[in-house]
Amino acid sequence: MELKTLLKISFSSLKKNKSRSFLTILGIIVGIAAIITTLAIGYGAEAKLRKRILGMGKNFIFIQAGSIAQEGKTNLTQKKRPNYLRKNDIEILKKQCPEIDFITPIMFARNILSFKANNVYCDIKCGNENYLKVINRKIKLGQFFNKQHYLKSSKVIVIGCKTAKELFGYLNPIGKSIKVKNVIYKVVGVIDKIKYYQGIHDPNFDVYMPLTTAEKQIFKKTNPYIHGIAISAKNRQDMPYIVRKIKRIMRFRHRLSEKQSDDFSIIDQQEIVKAAHQSSNVLNLLLLIIAAISLFVGGIGVMNIMLVSVSERTQEIGIRMAIGASTKIILKQFLVEAITLCSIGGILGIVIGIITPYVINYFTDWLVIHRISSIIISFGITTIIGLIFGFYPAKKAAQLNVVNALQNN
Repeated sequence: MELKTLLKISFSSLKKNKSRSFLTILGIIVGIAAIITTLAIGYGAEAKLRKRILGMGKNFIFIQAGSIAQEGKTNLTQKKRPNYLRKNDIEILKKQCPEIDFITPIMFARNILSFKANNVYCDIKCGNENYLKVINRKIKLGQFFNKQHYLKSSKVIVIGCKTAKELFGYLNPIGKSIKVKNVIYKVVGVIDKIKYYQGIHDPNFDVYMPLTTAEKQIFKKTNPYIHGIAISAKNRQDMPYIVRKIKRIMRFRHRLSEKQSDDFSIIDQQEIVKAAHQSSNVLNLLLLIIAAISLFVGGIGVMNIMLVSVSERTQEIGIRMAIGASTKIILKQFLVEAITLCSIGGILGIVIGIITPYVINYFTDWLVIHRISSIIISFGITTIIGLIFGFYPAKKAAQLNVVNALQNN
């Protein structure tokens, strides 16, 4: 019997019991829709998180004073050893690690910026002329401060796009003067908006000035110590090597013995990306297991209804066998029927699974990414479910005795 004929028989049988067929495949629909929705939201969340992490900068490595691993400990040796980074660490790292592309010292401050009656409380980030290149941000208006501004401690400032809007509205801020701690600074640039960023702090409000200027005007002293060092590596593949090299250099400069723990921390962008990917995979796996349970329940429902169908159509099976249908044909007939039932559920589940994430996206800011592989795999799963859970009822139908089947009322 041809596949086309078997499909016609299957659709004819399913049409006779539309309500029962729909209720049977409901578990399949829910399971497949859940898988596609879960994967779409999972891929979107991972991509969004990746963009946020990459928003830190290009091939970004950050060194900060103090060891994260030692926080909360009260070891006396740790207490006696000061946690700091020095400005001259910059030159040593650049000289001994040629794989570094750009490097900048970093100091942080917070203060109120004023323009006429408008005030904004902002994070002030201080560094050298390489700062913008390290964090891989773009200038929207004007320019970033240059080496001359840094060397001369010029009273210039570069502001974020949201700070510009709060202070100046629709005015062009370039060349305008703003106050920070009663000191006048000239706005030389506005940084373009960044959509994705790590944490709850919005970097679009951040402002930037030369570290030499901040030392004189904000910190009121020139200090050999700095809060951190930001680095941009030339090549992404070199980052693990650079991190290991930086660690050796910093430990040597801080005169740490083998038994002493680091008094600094290195934040590696690529390691954060890997950790985020692993966390996303674990969450996706958990949600997929839940969806798989729904599919398993749906598969049992398919097997149950197929067994009912076999018992209801015993005489029909007997007649087919009596006129020459082989056990192989009967087995194929009911297998095709089970696969057809699951495929219909799979198609409906795929449609719902594609639409649902966009509905969720409409009411939230969740990013949604559909991959064709998810849809292909989901449809393949429905076929497998039809084969697995349809095989026993099909086998039972194929093994019926012709005489007993014809005598069944």
